[in-house]
Order: sequence, then structure tokens, then C-alpha cells
Amino acid sequence: MSIFFTGLLLYNVFANAVSLNLEFLDPVKLQTKTSPKVQEDAAYSIISKYIEQVRIVVNPVMFHAHKDVFSLRTIDGTLQIRASTGVAAVWGFNYYLKKYCKSQIAWQVQRVSIPNPLPEVDETVIANDRFRYYQNVCTASYSFVWWNEPKWEEHVQWMALNGINLALAPVAQESAWEKIYTQLGMSRDEINDHFTGPGFLAWLRMGNMHGWGGPLSKAWHDQQKKNQDLVVDYMFRLGMVPVFPAFNGHVPKAFERIYPNTTFHKVETWNKFNSDYCCNLFVDPKEPLFKTIGRMFMTEITGETGTSHIYTADPFNEIKVQAWSTWLVQETAKSIFSTLTEVDPNAVWLVQNWMFVHNPLLWPLNRVQTFLTSVPNGRMLVLDLQSEQWPQYNLYQMYYGQPFIWCMLHNFGGTLGMFGSMQTINKDVYEARSKVNSTMIGTGLTPEGINQNYVVYDLMLESSWRRDPVKDLNEWVGDYAERRYGCNNTARAWRYLLKSVYNFDGLNRIRGKYVVTRRPSFKIQPWAWYNSSDLFKALRTLVFVEDNACDSPGFQHDLVDVTRQALQYRAEQLYMNLLSDRSSNSFIFNFTINRFLDAMTDMENILGTNTDFTINNWLQSIREMSGTRSEDLYLYEMNARNQITLWGPNGEITDYACKQWAEIFHYYYIPRWSTFLSLALDAKNRNESFDEKNAQRVVRSSVEERFQTMKINQLPVNDTKTLAMLLYEKWAYVSGLEDLPMAIIRRDPGKMTTLADINEETEDYGELTPAVLYSQPTTPF
Repeated sequence: MSIFFTGLLLYNVFANAVSLNLEFLDPVKLQTKTSPKVQEDAAYSIISKYIEQVRIVVNPVMFHAHKDVFSLRTIDGTLQIRASTGVAAVWGFNYYLKKYCKSQIAWQVQRVSIPNPLPEVDETVIANDRFRYYQNVCTASYSFVWWNEPKWEEHVQWMALNGINLALAPVAQESAWEKIYTQLGMSRDEINDHFTGPGFLAWLRMGNMHGWGGPLSKAWHDQQKKNQDLVVDYMFRLGMVPVFPAFNGHVPKAFERIYPNTTFHKVETWNKFNSDYCCNLFVDPKEPLFKTIGRMFMTEITGETGTSHIYTADPFNEIKVQAWSTWLVQETAKSIFSTLTEVDPNAVWLVQNWMFVHNPLLWPLNRVQTFLTSVPNGRMLVLDLQSEQWPQYNLYQMYYGQPFIWCMLHNFGGTLGMFGSMQTINKDVYEARSKVNSTMIGTGLTPEGINQNYVVYDLMLESSWRRDPVKDLNEWVGDYAERRYGCNNTARAWRYLLKSVYNFDGLNRIRGKYVVTRRPSFKIQPWAWYNSSDLFKALRTLVFVEDNACDSPGFQHDLVDVTRQALQYRAEQLYMNLLSDRSSNSFIFNFTINRFLDAMTDMENILGTNTDFTINNWLQSIREMSGTRSEDLYLYEMNARNQITLWGPNGEITDYACKQWAEIFHYYYIPRWSTFLSLALDAKNRNESFDEKNAQRVVRSSVEERFQTMKINQLPVNDTKTLAMLLYEKWAYVSGLEDLPMAIIRRDPGKMTTLADINEETEDYGELTPAVLYSQPTTPF
């Protein structure tokens, strides 16, 4: 028998032998830190915004098998909500809105229409799992970075409406670290050199980089402390469990000066950041300093707010620490957990599995097992971060007995582009929950960025209460559209969207990096997983809807999005023509260039008709946060612009967080493609070979770097529906365009994982070439 299958057999025996301990992951204890009366009042303050005839009773006795419960009943024209917690009561109200009132409260739009008299209801719902988790560690930087208290309050209410009972708290970590670093002997200059700017804090915290975009002002720290105090208190009052950060081992370079006799390990370069910003230090886990710092940090962040007993720490996210070994990861796990329990005896460590997914060669099975089992059973909660595409719970034998949460990641960088795996989501969640020896105790949303593809998240959220998969997704998306728009004339459009953009079932990396938003090159290889005809049939249905009842914010938003997606597809088809027409004469090449740029200009115009697709909200939030402080305004705006374009001082992760916003097309995407293609045409006219690398240097200097500080003016605004119809008529039927190649990497049950998330610089648009798939080694190295 091979070593692999011998190891697999041993792991099966191990998994079967472990009894899941959930004593410290009991919602009955974790969600009842505030009284039922406090939770009733918090729930009522949200629900009463939408309905006056409501009575709420919160009683923890209603918990069923340690899972939230809500009961809905209409009596004498009043909606009676009885629930185990405040968050369950609000969740129940949203369930009533969706199912009985055909309404929707989403991220960017809402449509609430409650009939009078109230629809009759008599229904009790029990959660499928103990937890409904929310957030990725990167969401704080890609979506929440410029939020103030009102925006956070609104978002916590959205969380409650969707039953989220476990979520990362927006803790003012750098404010705490500044105090600790000062106490330990770091100078002001050293602290300033260490902190990144606001747009890059997620990667500072995980040890990937430091310094870029910084420093941080006192005003920034003060605002984050206000956010923390409001959100943590609000979550506790609703019966939610806020997750607090914990020390993960990473420290500033200045610690070598302060502690010359302490053992530190170098962190290797992340994404080619140079020595000014890379390569922090990692405290050896056996050093007493590791626990000293950990205790100081925990005490500082929980001193005023209290704790929920759940803490997150990711020591090896997308990084390799020198002296890498199984011993190092084992001792790190032991030190993190022992530090937690020294301060909080009831602590549970929440950890993302991304370190295993990102570079599995560093994480053979034995090493993963050693890391996970270094913490007592039930004292670590694993986020299976991208279960919809790269589930790891089978490979790691249900995490060797540790409980896990089935998460949908879906989005990287907060990019736009219609995409989803709705058929997969509607199946795999339920199968994982029902597996023999399953240690799944929750579902989660873990996008890097929000405000896109809400339909996918709405479906995923329903898996937390649905006993079985949706029987007919065609019917479900029709109901979704009716809730969102207030009319039932668009079901056909959504059936085509479900059949096309929302029917992805492959292993390709979908990162929202399409031709129009990528750095200009003739080496891009566009591909698709659907036919353009289905997308344009969906658009046709939407543009010709005549029912005025459909004219809701949700309909307007989606009409822009579907039009944008259709034009994006056409632009990629035209790009394919560009590749072939380069070898034709100059007239033909120039003609195709103009058609390609025309499609991009039309994308700009349709995006400009709706503020959800403009840069206005992003920049306005910055200006509100900076106030009258000119240096803060400069720093914040530099962070905001750099993150969505170059992502680093030298474009280290260019376009990773690209945004399809009107102004970005106008000032960035169109100018750089226009410049690049003009250089290519000029070379052709001169009968010279085209130097793509140097052409990109020109684009970097004349467009990409200039965008970081240029003035952005408001663009003309057109009527969405009128323009969408004109663009449909213009682009629906275009001769000479072939559909993009279907280059889908299919799932193979015999292959366990992928190397798709390393060597980013060699990526050829969406992994057109086959990914490296293999069965995991079992022997550490």
C-alpha cells in the first residue's frame, strides 16, 4: 500500500476516534452576555424602523440543541416575534420580509413593502448550525476602511437581519499596538515607519508587509476606537459574538534593537515588496517575549469592551518564515493558544485555513495535522475559507477533529464582475453538514470585498436555515428578482443569468481581472464559462421591461451591472480581434482599436448613470474622515487610489483590487489602453517591432502613476434605462465576433488541491493553462 493511502487510512481512524468537544463554542453562553431585555430593545430599535405593529420577546430558553430559534406569529394585526436572542429576532423579521412581504434589504439597495393588513404567519425556524460567520480579514481594508460610526451601525443591522451571530469586530488594533510599542521602547519614528496606511492594514497585521502608505495619525486611531466601541457594544446588545484579534507572532524590525538577545526569524518577501516594506520579524515561539507581547495585546484590546472569548490570529498567511519546519508551526500554535488561555481561560482560537490553500507544498498533511492538533479539541475553530471552490475539510479529515465553518469566499479584492457558483453552493453546504463524522458547526461569508453579486450571498445566507437545497433555482432567482424589484416581469432574465454568469463550476481563479481592467498587454488570454447569447438575452429582457413597478433602486443597479457585464464580454471579444488584426494592415488594426475603445467608453457611460458604480462614495468617505486635516486627506486619498490601481509603491499587485467605476474607466483604464494601443499602431506604421515591455513603462509613467494625484472631476450623467436600451441595440448583434473560449479547469475528485495561488506574476488571465494539481504529500520536510 502506498505511503499516501496508508497515511489516509490512519487519518480516517484518527477522525473517527475524536469526539467533538463544543463546550467552549456554545452559543447559549456566548450569545447571552447581555440580558434578554437589552437584546429585545436592540432588536426592536432595528425592526421598528420598518414596522410599528410588532412585539418582540427574547428568551434564551428557546435555544434548540445550542442553535438559535425564532418563532413568527400574527395576532390581531401584530407581528409577534419570539426568539432565543436579539439577533435571532431580527433574523426572523427579515425572514418574514423576504418570504411573506416580498421585500429585500441588501448591501447597496433595499425595497421594503409591508402589506396592510399584515400577511398571516405561524412559523418556527431553527438554525441549522451553531454559527453564521461573517468577514474575511481583508474585508476591513477593501470595503470597510473608510467607514465611520453611522455606516458601521447600518452594517451591523444588516448582519443582524441575516442572522450573523459571529463576526470580526473592527478593533482599533494599531492604537493598541502604538501604546505597547511605546512601552517596550520603540521610538516615534520607528512606529511611524512600521505602520502602513489605512488601505493596507490587513497585510501589516498578518506580517506580509509594513510601512507602505503610512504613517497613521492620532485622528485615525481616535476614529477607529469610536468604531470599535460602538460596534462591539452593539453586537453584544444584539446577542452577537464579536471576534477579537490576538497576537500572531509578527513584530516590527525595531525589536532586534530592543531585544538583541532574543531569537527572531526573518519573514520572506511577500509579492516582491522591496526591503523598505517587506520582511518583518517573527518571534521564536519558545521565547518568553512571545507570550509577554500576546498578554499585553489581549489586555489592551479587551480592557474596556470586555471579551467574547473568541480570538483570531493568522501566523502564516501567504508567508514563509525562515527556519520553516513542523516544529516551528507546532510551537507557534502552542504559544498562541497558551497565551490566549493565560488571559482568558475560556478562549477559542479562530483561524483561517488560507495558509494551507495558498501554498500546500509548505503544508503537507502531517504538518497540517500537527498544527491543528497542537490545540485541544474544540478550542480551535477553523474557517474553511473558500469551500465553494477549494474545500479542504475532506483533505484534512474534518480538520482532524477540530470544528470548522463552511465558508463562501467568492470575491477577491472587492472587484466587480458578475460571477458565482450557485449550483455548487446549493449542494455542497448540505452535503458537508450531513457527512458522517462531520465537524461542521456553521456557515460563513468570507469575501475580501462586498457590494457585488448580492444574489450569490443571499442564496448562501439561506443555507443557514434551509433544511434541504433549493429544489428549483430558476424559481428561486425569479422570487429574488421580485423581492428586489417589486415586480415579477424579470424572471426570464434571471434564468439566463443563472444559466450563464452564475453557473461557474471550475477550478480557475476568478479574480475580477478582465481585459478592460488589466494592464495593457498582447499576452492576455480571455476565456469564459458561459455563452454571450445567454447574457444578452438577460439584458434584452431587462431593457424592454415596461412595468413601472420594476423601476426600483435594485432594478436600476442591476440594469447597470448586466449592461456593464455584456459590454465587458464584447470588449474581450474585440480584444481577441485586436490580437489577430495586429498582423493585418494599419487601417484594419486602427479600426479594431477604435471599436475596442468605443466599448470601454460605453462601459464608462453606463456606469456613470448610477452612484453605486462611481468613485464618489469611496472618495467622499475619505474626505469626511480626514476633516480639515490636509495631511490626512493627502494620505488617505493616496491609500485609496493606490489600493485600487497599483497596489504598492511599484505596482507589486497591480489591478488586484481593480474597480469598474465610471471615473476609473475615464481617467485610468481607457487612457492606459489608448496609450498602449497608440504605441502599437505607431510601431506598425513605422514598420518597427513593438516593444511591449517599454510600452508598459510609458503607460506606467503617463497614466498609472499620474492617476495617483490627478484631479477627478464629476462626469456627465445619463438616464440608466434609456442608455441601457441604446447600448443593447448597439452591441447585441455584432458581426465578426467569436464567443470567448470555454477554458474551464474541471474538478477532479482524485486531485486534492492546487498551486493556483502562488506565482501570481506568471498568471495568464484566469489560469487558461492547466493548474498544477496533485495529491498532498504526507511527509513533512
